[in-house]
Amino acid sequence: MQATDIQRRHASDEGRHAAWLCMLVVVGWIAGARTLAAQTMPEASQVVGAQQQAGRDRERLEILREELRKSEAQLEALERRRAERLAASDMQAAAEAEAQRIRTLADIEAIRREIASASRAAQTAAAQRVAVQAAKGTSAASRRATPAPWWDVYGSRRRIEPSASLSLAPPLGQVPAGSSPATGVSP
Repeated sequence: MQATDIQRRHASDEGRHAAWLCMLVVVGWIAGARTLAAQTMPEASQVVGAQQQAGRDRERLEILREELRKSEAQLEALERRRAERLAASDMQAAAEAEAQRIRTLADIEAIRREIASASRAAQTAAAQRVAVQAAKGTSAASRRATPAPWWDVYGSRRRIEPSASLSLAPPLGQVPAGSSPATGVSP
């Protein structure tokens, strides 16, 4: 009898533990989803204007160029160090200096690629800003000059000539080919 009571209590404890575990997992999922949603939705303070972004791009390029100068100076120092170690017949230190020199050369190449990429991105962004501003200026003027019809949802340039006739009847004074001039009807 006591064994069955112990088994029942143990089973009910396991059931409570499982229920708590499920509840904790669900609460964790909800909390994770809320933080993920908060991270993916940009706030108004996260939107940066074109002038501010251009300033950030210039600052980024300045930092990269300064880093490139430091790496090139470090490369020269490593070359001198390697030469000094070779002159002193310290092969282990010379090999270490050579390994550092190779890493520094790789860093310099990576920085140069990043500078080139940032420069192209800044030039592309500037060209896009100019194109957008030009498009805004010309499209606003063209919209005021010739408004699109209500059915033209895409704003295409096809316009109906106001002088064009929408009637299927021939204009006055013109007779269709093969009809009598008096009635305008085919024989």
